[in-house]
Amino acid sequence: MKEKKAGEIESEILLPMLERAISFLTDDMQIKVTSNSAEVFCPNQVELKKNTAMIGTGGSIQVIITMSYDDQLLEKLVEAFLEGEKADEDELDEIRESVSSEIVNTVVGNALTNPLDGTMLTITPPILIYEAKSLFKHKSSRIAAAIVTTEFGDMLLTVIGPKESFANALNFKEL
Repeated sequence: MKEKKAGEIESEILLPMLERAISFLTDDMQIKVTSNSAEVFCPNQVELKKNTAMIGTGGSIQVIITMSYDDQLLEKLVEAFLEGEKADEDELDEIRESVSSEIVNTVVGNALTNPLDGTMLTITPPILIYEAKSLFKHKSSRIAAAIVTTEFGDMLLTVIGPKESFANALNFKEL
């Protein structure tokens, strides 16, 4: 198997998810993405937005994936999901939660294959993180992130996983 270098993990896990998130926003939701590209970065800390959904992968590649939304972007996504229908004010929080969960489930489920053998990765049910603040990189973990900028605000995508998992399964080597 080809040796994986720093950055290839991001390209095999985060980039397909990023491409699907952009196509989901533009094609499925008709939301304009204002930047032609989103840079992938590997921070030691990530500030999450208050609207965050999280999903995990199972099998030989185990990572945690989060998608965070600016308030205005999430409101536009909710509007698109409702397709012009009006929702009662007391139902809106539950609808926002459902939309956040459905988007992360759709994007991750459609985007990721196992880089080891090309099979689909198993995913956990999405969960919501309320009023999240920050994710910190532990010395034995790795965070990869990207920001998608739209006309209604940003979507932050992150992938968090243990370095050992990458090292063992993908022959990952630190530079």
